[in-house]
Amino acid sequence: MGLPIQSTPTYSCVLPSNGTEVKFRPFLVKEQKILTIAKETEDQNQIINAIKELIDAVTFGKVDANKLAMADLEYLFLKVRCISVGETSKVTTSCSDTECKGSVTLTVNLDEIEMVGENPESTIMISEDVGVILSWPSVMSVKKVGPSKGNDEEMAIEIMKQNIVSIFDAETVYEANEISSTDLDEFVDNLTFQQLAKIGEYFDTLPKLSKVVEGQCNICKSTTKRTLEGLNSFF
Repeated sequence: MGLPIQSTPTYSCVLPSNGTEVKFRPFLVKEQKILTIAKETEDQNQIINAIKELIDAVTFGKVDANKLAMADLEYLFLKVRCISVGETSKVTTSCSDTECKGSVTLTVNLDEIEMVGENPESTIMISEDVGVILSWPSVMSVKKVGPSKGNDEEMAIEIMKQNIVSIFDAETVYEANEISSTDLDEFVDNLTFQQLAKIGEYFDTLPKLSKVVEGQCNICKSTTKRTLEGLNSFF
């Protein structure tokens, strides 16, 4: 006779990018072990893969993590983590006094963290009759670009390319899945810096996980305040 397997409670949240309600359960001990191993590697792709597998499992196979916006994956993971292992997380950072060698332990209430920012207009006009329609960066696009694509500016441009839905002018709409990579590269290379900045502003202003926390230095006892953003701050 096998041992009894406990049933798990079900929770729900609303995805920030599109308002879809998602039901989920807490993750299990065996699933947390996978997360711990991935975190120890400090490899961004392995961490994302582990979180994707986790999301697939805890949403009863109803959510394909590959199709989520990265912000949705981060938000959903945070909600799952909160009800699975507790609301509190601790982050260690350096003292804000650059002459002090002390450290500060920041206590974060995960249940208080929400997406900060408004959903910007996805249609960006770069000239009088030419525009682009953009989407929130997807999990797959972030994973595809990764840290191997060069410096921050080059990575930002690659993310932008990956998340263009369409390009249009006064007469024609060019769907991204019908545009060759060569043509897309040529389009981006011929943008002015002002046009590129206008497109980049869309991604810069997208809602993101953010929380201001503060703690006391263990040496000088001064107060250090930090703004924590993104998945890695709350993993």
